[in-house]
Amino acid sequence: MTYDYGMDRSVKIGDLNFIYDAKAYRDYPGLTMTDPGSDSTAIARLAAAHQLTFPKRVAGVPMFFLPTPDRRTELMILYGKAIAWNAPGEEVSLDDNRPDAAKTIVEHARENLSIHNL
Repeated sequence: MTYDYGMDRSVKIGDLNFIYDAKAYRDYPGLTMTDPGSDSTAIARLAAAHQLTFPKRVAGVPMFFLPTPDRRTELMILYGKAIAWNAPGEEVSLDDNRPDAAKTIVEHARENLSIHNL
């Protein structure tokens, strides 16, 4: 098995190039946290254990670094922010529908994350 996300946009964080797809959600918890085995549901459970919840309207950037040519391992970062405006659909590509918002959320992710070799 290999990872193949079909994303063609990339952002550099530290020395690593991540592929990404910026999206906006009208109801992030209702749309992404329905599968009990999903990454989103797992992080929601972790947040709930600390009395935290996710906002309803979210702009998010899943980012993936594939370190080996065989694409069998990944480093995944899920970065998101609450948004005040409604997405133009339940789940939409910001790159296609709101490129200005996509650029902003990706830049926030790049500025607010750092990766260091241990």
